[in-house]
Amino acid sequence: MYLDEYLGTKLVDGKNKTLRKLEYLSINLRENPKTPEERVENNNNLTLAESIRSKREEAKLTKGTSLVSSHLKNINFIDYFQNHYDTYPNKDGRLVRACLKYFKEFTSDAYLKPIEVDEALVIDFKRYLEKNLNGDTPYNYFTKFKALCKKANKERLLMYNPAEDISIARAEGLKKEILSFDEIALLPGTHCGNDQVKMAFLFSLNTGLRGVDIRNLVWKNIDLDRAQLRKRQPKVKSSRKVIVTIDLNANAMEILNLREKGDPNDKVFTLPTTDGTNGVLRRWIGRAGISKHITFHCARHTFATNLLIGNANIKTVSGLLGHASLKHTEKYLHLVDELKRKAVDSLPTIELVNIKN
Repeated sequence: MYLDEYLGTKLVDGKNKTLRKLEYLSINLRENPKTPEERVENNNNLTLAESIRSKREEAKLTKGTSLVSSHLKNINFIDYFQNHYDTYPNKDGRLVRACLKYFKEFTSDAYLKPIEVDEALVIDFKRYLEKNLNGDTPYNYFTKFKALCKKANKERLLMYNPAEDISIARAEGLKKEILSFDEIALLPGTHCGNDQVKMAFLFSLNTGLRGVDIRNLVWKNIDLDRAQLRKRQPKVKSSRKVIVTIDLNANAMEILNLREKGDPNDKVFTLPTTDGTNGVLRRWIGRAGISKHITFHCARHTFATNLLIGNANIKTVSGLLGHASLKHTEKYLHLVDELKRKAVDSLPTIELVNIKN
């Protein structure tokens, strides 16, 4: 069985040539069915081919109109979103994956009709991101969702783009908490409750490694003789290899010396789940008397910010963080400026009455 599509005619050598497109469906009919089973099989295959043809014809007829083909109306938008991520070609696929995760949590549904994706739902999803996330994250995730809606409209899944006129404010700088030098000094002597989390977090404060990097860190990534760490920076859905080399300071080396070195492929740290790790951190930070909302990723922000406060070159910091461009590192400069302003504003007020006397 195949679809035979008529595409019109074309003038070739003074004669009209009929243009056709054949699409083979990999559906076969028995020429002389002999048994009842074979006749049923033929009928089923013929029905399937007719259904495919009907859907293709409807798609052709509705193209260029405000109508949506009936076979698209019942597609699960959640599945469409999942397929969008699975086939996403760009290196920032981690943002699409995270956006999908939060959209599933927001809808609390395994099935969502395209017609249900309207402006009201988009606005509610935007507010959900703003309520549950900080910094640039709501903007980054919502940008990916807007791109999805635009694509769905272009592919005739949605009658219109419900996110076209909805925007989300982009945060200036970074809103995540960081730890000061004095606060970091409190942590080693404070009871944590989980030595693995404690040493891993302190190690991240001195190396800038992400939580996922710490979890995947194995002994072959570390050269103790040279006091260096070499790690392939994970780039989701990208074949580009980014090798980050970090010179380990005395703090990082002391932490490693406290660990029992294993085989090259053994993990350096064994951590609980992400939620479990952050729970341990929250209690540990509280015992240290620090009233900040600290997650494991804050160690990376602290590392970068404190380097810049110490007048490190932004290009050097960018290289240590494994950023693809300086624009990602520049966000920390805004935070450093904000901290400097707060430091100046925290100076005690001086009574200036009779200053001219």
